Amino acid sequence: MIRSLACILAALGLAGCASMQPVEFQHLQQNRYAELRDVMEQKVPVLPQAKTSDLVYLCFAYSKIRQYDRLFPCIEQMERNVRAGDKMLFWWDFSSTPALLRAVAAMEFGDYAKAIEAADVAVRLTDPPQSYRQLRIYALSAAGLARGLAGQREAASAFADKLAAAPAAGLEVSDKYLGLARIHMALGDYAEAYDFLRRDDEENAFLKGMTNLVTGSALAGESLFTYWEMPVRFMKSRALLEMGRRDEARAGYEGLLREAGVAQSADLYWLVLFDRGRIAEAENDPAAAAAFYRRAIDEIEQQRASIRAEAAKIGFVGDKQAVYRNLVGVLVAQGQVEAAFDIAERAKARALVDLLATRQQFSSAKVPAEARGLLDELARADAGAAVQDVSAAATRSRLRTAQGELRGRLQASAPELASLVTVSTLGLAEIQARLAADETLVEYFGGGDRLFAFVVGRAAIQVFRLDGRGLGAEVEKLRRQFIDTPGEGNPLPVLQALHRRLIEPLRPALAGERLLIVGHGPLHYLPFAALHDGNAYLLQRYALRLLPSASVLRYLKGEGGRAGKLLLLGNPDVNDRKMDLAFAQAEVEAIARAAPGATVLLRKAATETAIKRDGKRFGRLHFASHGVFRAEAPLRSGLLLAPDGENDGLLSVDELYALDLDADLVVLSACETALGRIESGDDVVGFTRGFLFAGARSIVSSLWSVDDRATSELMVAFHAAAAKEGRAQALRRAQLAMLEKYRHPFFWAAFQLTGEGR
Repeated sequence: MIRSLACILAALGLAGCASMQPVEFQHLQQNRYAELRDVMEQKVPVLPQAKTSDLVYLCFAYSKIRQYDRLFPCIEQMERNVRAGDKMLFWWDFSSTPALLRAVAAMEFGDYAKAIEAADVAVRLTDPPQSYRQLRIYALSAAGLARGLAGQREAASAFADKLAAAPAAGLEVSDKYLGLARIHMALGDYAEAYDFLRRDDEENAFLKGMTNLVTGSALAGESLFTYWEMPVRFMKSRALLEMGRRDEARAGYEGLLREAGVAQSADLYWLVLFDRGRIAEAENDPAAAAAFYRRAIDEIEQQRASIRAEAAKIGFVGDKQAVYRNLVGVLVAQGQVEAAFDIAERAKARALVDLLATRQQFSSAKVPAEARGLLDELARADAGAAVQDVSAAATRSRLRTAQGELRGRLQASAPELASLVTVSTLGLAEIQARLAADETLVEYFGGGDRLFAFVVGRAAIQVFRLDGRGLGAEVEKLRRQFIDTPGEGNPLPVLQALHRRLIEPLRPALAGERLLIVGHGPLHYLPFAALHDGNAYLLQRYALRLLPSASVLRYLKGEGGRAGKLLLLGNPDVNDRKMDLAFAQAEVEAIARAAPGATVLLRKAATETAIKRDGKRFGRLHFASHGVFRAEAPLRSGLLLAPDGENDGLLSVDELYALDLDADLVVLSACETALGRIESGDDVVGFTRGFLFAGARSIVSSLWSVDDRATSELMVAFHAAAAKEGRAQALRRAQLAMLEKYRHPFFWAAFQLTGEGR
């Protein structure tokens, strides 16, 4: 909507000679959104007193600098104004503007359902189109693009047809073509997208040039290129690349890279570098490809925000994880195994940062005052880097230096916190030093057809190329069998096929009796203990533990001082009799009988408040309850506990990062507690990562809804064994005992250990 608002205001006669324009419009034209915000905040010190004609500028500024904490209150005030009748600026009706701003913000957050809902409101408010012709074009474009990004191909195409049929004249035709191009980019219809971009150039180049000249936008030459033309030129180059016209695409990207302003737009710069690396890789120039990929990763890692800020401008979401995957592939091909392993670890750290990027509240006990101040400074520096004048390369360089210094200070002050808000990894030598003498680390990494397994021992690292074709579908087939027909059927054919694919090629490098597995993508959903070599389950050959990334080894502390104190929460009363777990209560009572001095909280006493208030007093925590998994909002996944006057009973993943524990062991004897969201490649950040940050050293959790009785038996056996030996061996011993009684892996393979195994 950058040009949209400028064109509307230009049409209103507010865009003549630059010296005659209101200062807010000059800032708008020159893309100085931070300055626009400052001017409008002085003009509008109190939102409820603001007119819609001012809120249009203010909300637009907040949208462009991604100041979402202020954008949404601004939109809400504009909506109140519109309901009160304040919706006109001269003859233009801005009723649809709040909905359009909401749609753009939702697309940037990747919340396409909300984007569709908001865009549909804008479509309704711009009907009949004769009255709101240009805003109608923006509304139809947003509705089609949101559906395209959501994968709703048929619905997106229908809106593209509506947009194509919408009446337009002058620059409205250009807006139509760009909207159609974005929708087709989202659908992967690159030839159609390119055709609309070409038609826009042929039919509207003169009119756009004259409009820029008349409005004075030419005075901001570099800004104009960066914010108006660069996304369009990128779309053309990406379309040409996907159409197989590599030479033309290369020329387009080289032209972009020669423009000084491109490097100042970090959100798009990494995509340009990534595609240029793809071209070099296709041309068998791995050194050049690696250089472009590394530059792209450097840009990515300067950004904390998980917002997909270019989606509304270029019609698709850039997959940051793809850059890491491609670089790992190039480095492996060049024999640079250690460097490839480091990039794989950085990819996992990046995924974690993306998921938690907008989170500012962490456990106050784990974040010293100095670190909290540094976190605030880093947030301000990141925001500043996002809104600087694009012509100020020196300013950008200074800000990036400041960002780097702040990250270094945060790493020194609070390394565990730094791992959540910046990309930081552990070196190979330190990882090797933290492995047990009889333990081998197996870390999987890849995507699509490419899958690598890094096998790390105390003295060496090897990498294996594996077959990644159809892996996600095969894992899903196994899970569906366990979930849809629990305890029935014969899963061995799939378990043996997965063993042949994932374990058998590595066997010569697997030494010792312990495996530390770091999964990736769909492998986070795989019960490795149940993989079968034709003679035995993996569980029968190795003691297993898991980690979300190898670098987490740095944060696994030694034994705590409360190892003997056990807190058991069982069968919480969640105000729904269908959710009662009779065997969970029996499980807790049986464990308590074997553990004198244990504290037991049942039914209404098993509250979320009890954990938040007293959890730190215990060295072992055992939850026998339901867990909920929300793929669309992973931080709102959680454990269902009893509600009370202080808390709602959902101990969410988001809340775990503000929880302060000191526990050697957390047992989540609940449904689906090891599940987290697999982002565009990795990292599952669910209960396990949250509990590790909260202060747990080991977590036992489940991959699917488990049998109530079998779980009770397994947990009693596990706690009995854990009192005598290491936790990985204790879980293995309990599962082997269950294997003797329940041959089907459904009953015992769901549980896995994450974290410290000793």
